[in-house]
Amino acid sequence: MAEGLYRIGIDVGGTFTDVVRLNTQTGELDSAKVPTDYADPVAPMLAGIGLFGEGVSGIASLRHATTLATNAVIENKLPRGVLLTTKGFRDVLDIGRIQRPEAGIYDFDIDNPQPLIGRVDRLEVTERTGARGEVILPLDEENLRTILRNHDSCNVSGVAISLLFSFVNNDHERRVAKVVSEEFPGAFVSLSSDVSPEIREFERTSTVVLDALLKPVIAPYLETLEQRITEAGVPSVRIMMASGGLTSCRLAASRPVNIVNSGPAAGVLASASLGRALGIDSAITIDMGGTSLDIGVVENGQPVQKFEGEIAGYPLRVPMIDVAAVAAGGGSLALVDEIGFIQVDRESAGSVPGPACYGRGGTRPTITDADLLLNRLGADLAGRGGFSLDRAPAEAAFKSEICAHLGIDVPGAAAGVLEIIQARMVKAIAGHTLEQGLDIRELPLVVYGGAGPTHGVELAEALGMNRAIIPYLAGNFSAVGLMLCPLRWDSAAMVMRPADDMSDAELSDLLRDLDAEARGHMASTGTAESGLATHWHAHMRYAGQSYDLAIDLGVPWDDAAAEGLIPALVAQFHTLHERRYAYRSEEETVEIVQIRVSVRGAETAFPAPAEIPAGEAVPRAGARDVYFTGVRETLPASVWPRPGLSAGTIVAGPAVIEGEGSSALIPPGWTATVDRFRNLDLRRD
Repeated sequence: MAEGLYRIGIDVGGTFTDVVRLNTQTGELDSAKVPTDYADPVAPMLAGIGLFGEGVSGIASLRHATTLATNAVIENKLPRGVLLTTKGFRDVLDIGRIQRPEAGIYDFDIDNPQPLIGRVDRLEVTERTGARGEVILPLDEENLRTILRNHDSCNVSGVAISLLFSFVNNDHERRVAKVVSEEFPGAFVSLSSDVSPEIREFERTSTVVLDALLKPVIAPYLETLEQRITEAGVPSVRIMMASGGLTSCRLAASRPVNIVNSGPAAGVLASASLGRALGIDSAITIDMGGTSLDIGVVENGQPVQKFEGEIAGYPLRVPMIDVAAVAAGGGSLALVDEIGFIQVDRESAGSVPGPACYGRGGTRPTITDADLLLNRLGADLAGRGGFSLDRAPAEAAFKSEICAHLGIDVPGAAAGVLEIIQARMVKAIAGHTLEQGLDIRELPLVVYGGAGPTHGVELAEALGMNRAIIPYLAGNFSAVGLMLCPLRWDSAAMVMRPADDMSDAELSDLLRDLDAEARGHMASTGTAESGLATHWHAHMRYAGQSYDLAIDLGVPWDDAAAEGLIPALVAQFHTLHERRYAYRSEEETVEIVQIRVSVRGAETAFPAPAEIPAGEAVPRAGARDVYFTGVRETLPASVWPRPGLSAGTIVAGPAVIEGEGSSALIPPGWTATVDRFRNLDLRRD
């Protein structure tokens, strides 16, 4: 076997660990799916690799995305930390933006989450830097040492430092970090000027607090991961970031806030890559797994990026692929509320005990149980790591939790649960895309995740869309994306100047400095300089606005072609502002708030198998009666095996195509064609 023949992508989700292997010579994809082990996440990775005949033999690199950071925040399993901030700004985490969460505008049972660091552990530093970087009050290091020595440091694992205007002049933050390392040896330290060097004190502080508290969780995990994987015989381990790029374990551990929500990002990047291969410029993506539905957007052949999001109600400002999540997965639990209505809980059964039909002790009904009982899923989940589903416990769960309270039969209860969860998903997809000014009716919906293909085409129909694409290996598609991602590192600098006061030469100098900084970080991990490209964009706004828009001219930075950059940015800003907010003003002053640079390696093209069987009619596996939510009817549907379908095969709905890791539902009025990448390309008749 040729050395370095295979590339492995592993996406550790809340329910399953997806393992995909790419043959870099033939473009052939292979997959495995095994239950996630919360106590030892590395064990399922090695078990999944072991399901391939050759094991670790011939693997050149492993790319990994994990929900560990996300889950630690959501489940509030973060260690004790300390926040050091400028005197007088101790309560910035409590004050925030003085607004209620969006979900709690009308529901007073919902409130903002409690700060991750309690007030007693927020310490004030005597110092002050001005808005232009001038030192107004020198740092009092002796007072700082006294404060640290008098503070109870027992079990303090992370220290966050967020001083005023450190994004302009970070000298005080670095001196504070030096003192902290001497007084609190062994504690992990994060500086806001490193993690989020930008305006908005609350968001910057929240981001650095998250980073500091995640370091004690992520650093040991990544160290263990790299050690065990390399000892098993894999020479290179890369970690997925939310930005859509890969980095080393060491850099990921130094900036763990960057890997929050990294798994969903890989799926959107894979969708963009597949779209380019198919000649699709823009698309909506949905990833429905065991715990959530993740919604993404592809425009101009690239995933839409954003630079501010939140996790469990806590703001964070880092580069990330724009993914909106809603609690709607195959493991979402169904119940009857106190006033007698069916509801679908935001809690998931996860992998343990999992849906009742898994036969692992689950007793509450889930979306997967409903799909099984209505024959939307077959009893046998094919593929490596697959297992059989048991209808009896699923039926018992519905009878005890739903039917007994409402006096309805099991099929009626299951159908009601599916209609409720699909209404939630339709609302979430429509809301996320409308916020970006998109008319999605003429765009395709790219559907993946273990549960996505069972629901995706019905969602497309409910949204008025006429095309859906279900990728080959849809159940493991985010892991496919991991193998396509480029190496990446980002740098940023504040500008805060009117665009007409800044010259192209000044912008070019700033881009050159940020480029050198990002490349320096990548070089420290052994990344070769050749093949790297510098992408960049500017955050811009009309003078007086509180928020900005990210303007990307869509071309890598070239120092030799800097002329005309400022006018091009301003023109693009006016256009985007009008599309997003239906307003533009050529007379108003346009400000450049911030410049960001992203240095990236080459992105791997979407793999197409060298040999693709075509033109052979594949007999269907049989037929069964299936419930379709769009027509609210049970109809006879043909059943087809996904692995046996060849390129050019046409399957008309109503039908079910059962694949490895997922099962695709084709409603009446839709037709699926297998393309040369073995995707299901579905069109409404």
